[in-house]
Amino acid sequence: DMFYGGSLQNIISNNISISLPLWFNEGMAEYQALGWDVDTDMFIRDAAINEYLPDIQYLNGYFAYRGGQAVFSYIADKYGKEKIGELISKVKSTGSVEEGIKSSIGLTLKELNERWKKEIKKIYWPDIAIRKDPDEFAKRLTDHREDGGFYNTSPAISPQGDKIAFISNRDYYFDVYLMDAIDGKIIKKLVEGNRTPDFEELNILTPGLSWSPNGDKIILAAKSGGYDVVYVIDVEDEDTEILPIKMSGIKSVTWSPGGDQIAFIGQTNKESDLFLYNLETREIKNLTNDIFSDDDPAWSPDGKTLYYVSDRNSFIEEVVPDTFKIYTHDYNQKDIYTINLETLNIERITDLPASDESSPVVSPDGNEILLISDINGINNIYKKDVSTGEQEDIIPVTNSLNGLYQLSLSKDGKKITFSSLYQSAYNIFLMNNPFEIDLETEELESTVFIKKINQKEDEYEDEETSFNLFNVDSSETGEYQILTGTYIDSNKMYGDSVQIDFDNYVFGNFDASEDSSDKEEPQFNLTDNLDRQGDYKVNRYKITFSPDLIYANAGYSSLYGLLGTTVISFSDVLGNHRLIGITSLQIDLKNSDYGLAYYYLPERINYGIEAFHTARFVFLSRGFFSNLYRFRNYGAVGSMSYPLNRFYRLEAGLSWLNVSSENLDNPAEETERISYVIPTVSFVHDNVLWGYTAPVEGTRYRFDVFGNPGLNDDKLSFYSALGDYRTYFRFGEDYSFAFRLSGGYSGGANPQRFFIGGIDNWINRSFATTDIPLESASDFAFLTPALPLRGFDYAEKIGTKYGLMNLEFRFPLIKYLLTGALPILFSNIQGVMFLDAGSAWDDTKKLQFFDRNQNGNVITKDLMMGTGFGARIFFLYFLLRFDMAWAYEVNGFSQPKFYISLGADF
Repeated sequence: DMFYGGSLQNIISNNISISLPLWFNEGMAEYQALGWDVDTDMFIRDAAINEYLPDIQYLNGYFAYRGGQAVFSYIADKYGKEKIGELISKVKSTGSVEEGIKSSIGLTLKELNERWKKEIKKIYWPDIAIRKDPDEFAKRLTDHREDGGFYNTSPAISPQGDKIAFISNRDYYFDVYLMDAIDGKIIKKLVEGNRTPDFEELNILTPGLSWSPNGDKIILAAKSGGYDVVYVIDVEDEDTEILPIKMSGIKSVTWSPGGDQIAFIGQTNKESDLFLYNLETREIKNLTNDIFSDDDPAWSPDGKTLYYVSDRNSFIEEVVPDTFKIYTHDYNQKDIYTINLETLNIERITDLPASDESSPVVSPDGNEILLISDINGINNIYKKDVSTGEQEDIIPVTNSLNGLYQLSLSKDGKKITFSSLYQSAYNIFLMNNPFEIDLETEELESTVFIKKINQKEDEYEDEETSFNLFNVDSSETGEYQILTGTYIDSNKMYGDSVQIDFDNYVFGNFDASEDSSDKEEPQFNLTDNLDRQGDYKVNRYKITFSPDLIYANAGYSSLYGLLGTTVISFSDVLGNHRLIGITSLQIDLKNSDYGLAYYYLPERINYGIEAFHTARFVFLSRGFFSNLYRFRNYGAVGSMSYPLNRFYRLEAGLSWLNVSSENLDNPAEETERISYVIPTVSFVHDNVLWGYTAPVEGTRYRFDVFGNPGLNDDKLSFYSALGDYRTYFRFGEDYSFAFRLSGGYSGGANPQRFFIGGIDNWINRSFATTDIPLESASDFAFLTPALPLRGFDYAEKIGTKYGLMNLEFRFPLIKYLLTGALPILFSNIQGVMFLDAGSAWDDTKKLQFFDRNQNGNVITKDLMMGTGFGARIFFLYFLLRFDMAWAYEVNGFSQPKFYISLGADF
């Protein structure tokens, strides 16, 4: 709405062509929602100190969010919050982010970047002298630079302290590993996640692993079949048991010291509660069935008490007062609590305003706990005596430069593990004797961010304070600063250095003697949102479509040449309804491509309906002359897709097709018109991970059965079955093998035809015959390429059956190359070596892969084999493929063929 006017009509009529970079779009959203926060402060600190913070124009990926937020925060702090509004206005009016920055701030993007990064260094580099890296006070057990991946988290140390289970993405997927607690060597991979329906997700944002008391099993929560469940895994033989627990969300599972119970955080409604599961009786008990959110349960050594984290503040009674309103509650402050499992009495252990406490673990004697707190602006480990029953201060155990997360304590309390964002990735560390560490200080020095908050609170201690709360009373005209959570007079917050120029202001008449003390402030009241009983009205949801995506698509077809379309996608706010329009207008509707599809998506089964028209022009030889033919295909398709789980789905569809072939150079030739009704059923599996230009790991396959029952004409009936299986094996960081096996069969009175030879979207194409292999109107609709089979011409063999095998080795050819005389940059050029083999035929009885030549030597006959190598490079938004291949006939190789084509590999 702000930049594009909220409608497609407004974009077109006002010729709005502004393109917002991701850092601007997402950074603005993050800043407007959060201002500045501790998590972003810790993230930027690590990037600044370890010198991997990109320049503003290169803030992509996750940096678009955190880095973009930092840029907007810098502008607001340096030039005043009102500059954000001015910047947005100037970007809209100039149609350019760079011009908007220059117009509102007076700096180029390059100058802004230099000042921003200089300010970042001023803020964070002094921390190096007063704090320590995690590997200075703990032993680093994982190193993402050597192990791969960037996520090593959720460490759980065994009761004996000799092994650690953790989650890592070092093999691209998120898996559960077991490593030695002494040297960090990997013992085994316990769970392969993100590949099968059993472990669809390992809930990496809210992970939790826990050991059995004797150390022979672990438990973890994972998503399976749309729900979260709890798995018990034998560490030795890797047998897996699923507990009869199924909820919309499960996290932070932990095994009791007696081994007969499991505590976990479960989510059944809007909030999360603390649950207890009895392994013997199979009973589940909700311990905190209230509106508040709970997290991080930890057992006392005697198994009678659970420590946990909650945002309930002082509400520790079983019944919440009727006058309680969640929108006036400070749910951003999280503290440590205990609950007695016999009486269910709740006791508050910490009460530290404007900070979060998390991840409690209990000493072997039950007298002390270790916890994580961000009270100084960085997540550090603290110690607290809980034997006195008083809320005394917490004592720091670490003084870290980087945030620490997810504590796990050995049974004897002598070893503790944690995860930390360090040098651009999460790694796991181990620290010995944590309860004996004495930093000889009771308070860590606060970060610059926390100092600013404390300073403003001191300056305005008489002002009303509210942390991240909405202003409920509409009669108040105060301004809430999300950045600090403090209510501040906007005329005071910038100090005396900001001078306001009133020269161009026109002031209205004001009578200072007039007494306005008795005048009522204007109230903002809604009168149409309540019914007669005083309850809020419930209005039916109205479907309103808005544009999601508008783009032009260009490509090349080996049969039809250059192609281009414009795609427009619309959806409603909930994403339950989607409209997609496709068009490529050529003079009139008969010669154009266009289509409109609607998808109904609120339920598990997705339904769709589509109407389309496609036209293609091809020169075909007729005797001594070539005539221009127009092929058309128009009709409608109804479809449905039923996901069995994340990796498997069933698809079905019913198509009504009308195809025609018309000789435009010889109107006397009769136009061929055919109508088909095609039912289709498909089974699909896909769990692959994509690399830079193609999948690198996983498996995908698809099986289709379809045909024309011949309702209009028995002579047109056919049936087809197709299968396509692909699997990928990655080794090292950038190397992979790809294997593909596909085949098709068609029968009936008018069977479908397949052709092999060449590569899809082949630009410098050459046909096996002098003509494009279109013999009828039905070929336009159903002639199917089975590619690639390099070393041969396009459509070298055609038949009603085919089989094809592809094997590829993919590797980085050139990672970075900058030429000298002409400064041309080549980067991320991928190399490939391949072997293709296949055939297409009509009569299986006559199929003969090999034969002998006149000299009696074995040669290939119906079998086609080709091998070679190639390169893949992105150029002008297109993925270009260059291949050189030789056909192999057992007795030797052919002359090389060269292929220039567009598109991704299989």
